[in-house]
Amino acid sequence: MTSLPIGNRIGRCSTFVCATVWLLLLHCATADLRGSCPAASKRLQLLELVAEIREIRHIETANPSAKVCRGLKKPVFEREPQTWQAVPDRKVIVFSAYFERRPNADGPSIRIIASGWQSAYNTIGDLYCHLWYDDRDYAVSVGPATYTVIYPSTLFHEAWSSHFIICRLPKGVAAVPVAVSITPTRCLRQPGNELMVLNRKLIKKTDTHALCISALYNRWSGWEMIIEMFETHKLLGASEITIYNYSVSPETNRTLRSYITDKNEAVNVVQWPFPGHLQSNVHCQRGALNDCIYRMGHRHRYVTITDLDEILVPRTVNTWPQLMKRVGRPDIGVYMFQHSYFRRNTSTEDPYLITQSSFWTTDEVTPPAKIRCKSMYQADKAIAIDLHFPYKLVAGAEEYMMDPAVGMLHHYRPYPMENFAKWPERYRFIEDRYMEKYKNKLIKAFKRRRELVRKHP
Repeated sequence: MTSLPIGNRIGRCSTFVCATVWLLLLHCATADLRGSCPAASKRLQLLELVAEIREIRHIETANPSAKVCRGLKKPVFEREPQTWQAVPDRKVIVFSAYFERRPNADGPSIRIIASGWQSAYNTIGDLYCHLWYDDRDYAVSVGPATYTVIYPSTLFHEAWSSHFIICRLPKGVAAVPVAVSITPTRCLRQPGNELMVLNRKLIKKTDTHALCISALYNRWSGWEMIIEMFETHKLLGASEITIYNYSVSPETNRTLRSYITDKNEAVNVVQWPFPGHLQSNVHCQRGALNDCIYRMGHRHRYVTITDLDEILVPRTVNTWPQLMKRVGRPDIGVYMFQHSYFRRNTSTEDPYLITQSSFWTTDEVTPPAKIRCKSMYQADKAIAIDLHFPYKLVAGAEEYMMDPAVGMLHHYRPYPMENFAKWPERYRFIEDRYMEKYKNKLIKAFKRRRELVRKHP
């Protein structure tokens, strides 16, 4: 805590503690010190106590809705928990917390990725935020917090849907919290959840690209497909890749570990243990993708959102950075790539490269426009996102629909979309071998990583 002169530390004390300490310090300054005054270390502790009391009074005076909570156990983290934690007496669970510094996106605040029971949204009750700071032993409780839905399920009223919880930071406290707990009341002694606040330090970003891939589930076993898609996206210009793990096979787990333990790779695996007994859309998929836009957007200017079987392919240049040099503008918040179905060929075994053996696609993008598109975001302009397109961008940010001749979503599926069954006469398949331009580099990278995976413990 910053050292201040005694007069500034004490201020105009009105509490019994302040007055007592003030008289003791006056006595120490004037009286015979032999045996009548505490040791220097004790006097320093008293000064710090008074400074803390004065600071608490200042916080609560400047923030009528805030309350300082003393005597609570301060969270200590060795690493990010990456688990869903319950909020007591509320149909809400929380996963992660991010420092939101953008004034045009509810900042300064702590933005929490949460999931809540949809049918109780309007009756959920107040939520409060215990904010913990690195240099303070007490928590500051603020609220009620803002509880806002990211995506409401239109099919299942009883579903648990993705939400944000926004904790406004108190005035007069310059530091950024290191941890936060969400509680139904102020100063709850056992909050039941403790989240590490991420993105606390400001990082100077460059025009790099990150890739976010939806959660793997059902003991996903396509480990060779993971290698192919990771290596393909690296060729396209992805500087960092983050994928979410709900449930994978041992082989897939070994593949992921071979990447994250390789110091030459920039791959992150976020554990995503969404409670299996709660009804949700694909294990709270939208929660994972919104978590990733904040997790990756702190370090990279652009963040791309896809499923594992999808690639946003630049069709006039080789890489995403080259594409952004041609079409990028500072006012654009999202670049949407229209959907093109590529019929997957799984007959080629060595190497198992979907992109180098699946060349049959329709002669037009379908469905057109936003339907089933996937997006590349200018991260600073994204607030809330869907699987396909943005829910909310910052004020003034624009959407950009990519011309398929310039950039297209390649979706490699064994079976076509539902609209093919409804109107089969509308679509004509053509051969598109565009991805062969990456063939030689991809085969080399794929074989190298496959051998590393096979040798990995």
